[in-house]
Amino acid sequence: MTTLSFNNYDFTLENKGPFSSLYFNKELKMAICFADEEYIPIDNFKEMFLHISVLIETYEIKHLVFDKQKLRTFHQPSMEWYFAVWKPAIKNKGLVNHYKILPKLDWFEKAVEAGKYEIFQKFSKEILTGIRITYINSVEEAIECVI
Repeated sequence: MTTLSFNNYDFTLENKGPFSSLYFNKELKMAICFADEEYIPIDNFKEMFLHISVLIETYEIKHLVFDKQKLRTFHQPSMEWYFAVWKPAIKNKGLVNHYKILPKLDWFEKAVEAGKYEIFQKFSKEILTGIRITYINSVEEAIECVI
């Protein structure tokens, strides 16, 4: 079984796709999704996050870290599905704390902000009511926010 350790907490590999991987720690009730490639096709993107939707039926997940540091492509349709469809549905299952680690690229951060603006224009900011999004620099920082 593959595990990763952060701050003396072991995370077990729950799903490995061709573009991303998902780890979970039961004690922290935290899942970590890593973008493993520079781009994640939308079908693979949805598949990974839908796997979290299934995993939450077995394990209580209160915190999700999405580590996007390897991404070099911003894909608005994926972001729109993630914000407008997946997050509201998963919120109803108790996952309300989302931590984001962005690539260290100024243009990527600007693309995220522009993308969110477009989504809020289309769906309104209320789609994120009850969801907390925190931008962080590392998985360790997210763990510190939780413990």
